[in-house]
Amino acid sequence: MAEQKVGIIRAIFRYFRFWNWRKARGIMQAADEQFTGSVDGIDAAFEMHRDVMVERFTGLRDAIAEVEAVLEEKRARLEKLNEEEEDLLKKREGALTLAEQAKAANDQTEYDKHASAFERFHVRIEEVEATQERLGTEIAESSGIMDRHMLQLQELQAEVESLPAKKAEAIADFVSAKQIVELNDRLQGLETSIDRGPISAVLDANRKLTAKARITEKLAGADVRVQDKAYERAGRVSTAQSKMEEMLSARAAEKAPKEEAPEEEKKVDTRPEI
Repeated sequence: MAEQKVGIIRAIFRYFRFWNWRKARGIMQAADEQFTGSVDGIDAAFEMHRDVMVERFTGLRDAIAEVEAVLEEKRARLEKLNEEEEDLLKKREGALTLAEQAKAANDQTEYDKHASAFERFHVRIEEVEATQERLGTEIAESSGIMDRHMLQLQELQAEVESLPAKKAEAIADFVSAKQIVELNDRLQGLETSIDRGPISAVLDANRKLTAKARITEKLAGADVRVQDKAYERAGRVSTAQSKMEEMLSARAAEKAPKEEAPEEEKKVDTRPEI
């Protein structure tokens, strides 16, 4: 019983899933027909697509602008670090020179002071160089990513700019194809009675009248009186032919003895007289 209940529940779920899928397909088909069945629908489809593309373009452009602002900040910081490093290198070189002079003069106090300055400058230079390396890597990586996003942004911009021309072309293709279909329908005799015109109506009426005349003629040929007249005419012809054959036979019979008599007269009696 438990398995049977589970089977029923699954069947119900499948039924509703199929029902939802069919309804969704019907709605999608109806929506597509709204966009593909008329010039206004095509225009609306392109305008909706343009709105979506403009929204994507704007969002990507704003994101790129924010990243570009961060990159500009890093580039400016890197430039300041380069200037600071150049200044620190000069100062460290000066501290080294003064420390060398103090050492030559055996002035430990001055030497320690200049050595401390040299160490301070050197430590800062190492920090600056580490930061420069990190910023340089980040700027290079971000610039590569930005180049790809900029390419995508340019493609979006080109597509948005080309949409009016594509829309005009799609509408022209739709109108042209629709006219061709209508012309083909007319050539194939699929036009409606409203579109046929008076000449087609006259010709159609004549065809119907001719067909009616043929049917009437066939019905008239099947009339009993007409058939009786045909039988009577056939009987007269048959009787006349029989009478003619009878008379011809009689004449032939009358002529037969007359034609045989002369032949008997022509015979010579050769028997001797007694």
